[in-house]
Amino acid sequence: MRSRGAVVWGRSVVAAAVLAAFLGSGGCGEELQKPREPVVAEVGDAVITIAEFKAFNARIPQGMKQGESNEAVKRNVLESLIDKTLLVLEGAATEVEQDSSFKKELARYERSRLMSLYVQREVVAKIQITPEEVQQLYRESGRDRALRLGGIMLESLQEAEAIVERLNAGEDFFALASDHSLHESSAVNGGDSGTYQVRDQMSPATVEQVLELQVGQISAPVRETFPDGDYYIVYKVLDEIPAPLSASQKAVVEELTLRKRAERLETLGDSLRLAYAPKVRDEAIGLLVERAADYGEIMLKPGDGDQLLCTYADRELTLQGFLDRVEATTERKARVADGAQVAALLHEQILPGLFFAAEIEAAGLRRDSLFVADLHSKREELALDTLRRLEVDRHLSVSDEEIRRFYDEHPEKFTMPETTLAIEILVAADTLAQRLAQALKDGADPGELAIRHTLREGALHHGGTLTLNLYTQSFFPDIYRVVQGMQPGQVGGPLKIDAGYSVFKVIDRTKELTPFNDEAERRARAYVHIDKSKRGYVKFVRDLRQKYPVKIIEENLQKI
Repeated sequence: MRSRGAVVWGRSVVAAAVLAAFLGSGGCGEELQKPREPVVAEVGDAVITIAEFKAFNARIPQGMKQGESNEAVKRNVLESLIDKTLLVLEGAATEVEQDSSFKKELARYERSRLMSLYVQREVVAKIQITPEEVQQLYRESGRDRALRLGGIMLESLQEAEAIVERLNAGEDFFALASDHSLHESSAVNGGDSGTYQVRDQMSPATVEQVLELQVGQISAPVRETFPDGDYYIVYKVLDEIPAPLSASQKAVVEELTLRKRAERLETLGDSLRLAYAPKVRDEAIGLLVERAADYGEIMLKPGDGDQLLCTYADRELTLQGFLDRVEATTERKARVADGAQVAALLHEQILPGLFFAAEIEAAGLRRDSLFVADLHSKREELALDTLRRLEVDRHLSVSDEEIRRFYDEHPEKFTMPETTLAIEILVAADTLAQRLAQALKDGADPGELAIRHTLREGALHHGGTLTLNLYTQSFFPDIYRVVQGMQPGQVGGPLKIDAGYSVFKVIDRTKELTPFNDEAERRARAYVHIDKSKRGYVKFVRDLRQKYPVKIIEENLQKI
């Protein structure tokens, strides 16, 4: 925001205005004759111009603007900008930029952003990828094949290894998949997924085990993670077809770019090491080790910090400079056990960072307009966050009584998703499904019917019971959708699904309250703290309007 509100971070607005007027009387009349930008609001000693309002308004997503009319939306946007200006003024008055956390966060962002800009200019922008390289990686990475996989999903590694032994002994893959796989939608098809997949559509664990296999070959067990836990899958390559480059070209180009980026960075680092030719003083490393206190933390004595650790080109690094750089890079105090560890830390982390920093300085990237704008935005964001932390959050406290009261008054926030228990019978024919549905309506035991008739794998172990909630709906989407409108005791189906015809009876529907344990207490504390912080922040900003008078220039607001 380019207003007097923003300038407050530096010198006094009033002083700046007086100085401008004084200089104007000395011959800058032509400058003073320029028309002033219309002001839409005055906030303390700062002003908000129409241009600043328009720029602020343009940055707000349309969906976040509130108001029953265009005039109401416009006024609400202005009020938001006024609040921001108030906070900027208060941040300057309370010198939030002197806060140590603010300084560290801004310095960390500045280093990271400058390095990203340097790498973009000196590395990424100079990467060239030829069509021949794309074709070569496309073939070498196996992306020229699309595989149709069969799979047998099992609960444990031991079960999976036993299945591999049986397959290697000659047993039929499709029969074993039908009898043992827990992946219901493919088990009914003998484990056949029915789809062809290229490398980038598979998980890294699957790629590692199946990419080199030929049609008909079996993989080692692959551990895969699903919403309800980890399982082990034994794959068989059932078929393959050629995959066009277009299916993987984006991934191939990204992989080549990352590879070349890493190579160019390594080459650049090596060249900088040669150019800066660091010379390290062994006696200085020895002193650092000598000053390592308990647990390896280095504690310099008075006068130690100015001693020279090394030189690089025409620059120097002192012992204190080394320790400061370690803390800035690793976000902790330097800890060492011996000279080799100091040398490794120096050569592998600290000196490369200093070389790049020197190059960034020489390239003048701090003057880059994009960087200057980004840093200004980040500075403002961090300043407002720091102001909130210092003036609001650090004064908040949450008592045990408040935590318990929130838990008791908001059970909906500590209740597990609604769960429906249903006993399902899956059969192959619609006519049988019709008869079973009628039997259920006539009062037949659904568990007994499930044991006798269901085709769903694993049903014998739980009497056909399905547990349906938000976490399991993806496994039984059609059934889950239907049971939402049913009451306990009602019969559903026959329902045509991929595996056959499903009939089911709703047994129960529950919503369990999480007990007031450590996890519930932690969540309740967070809810209460967030609520207090929001209300405290609103009051803080409202109070600032008493400290910094606000005046809206209505006639200029109407012109917007």
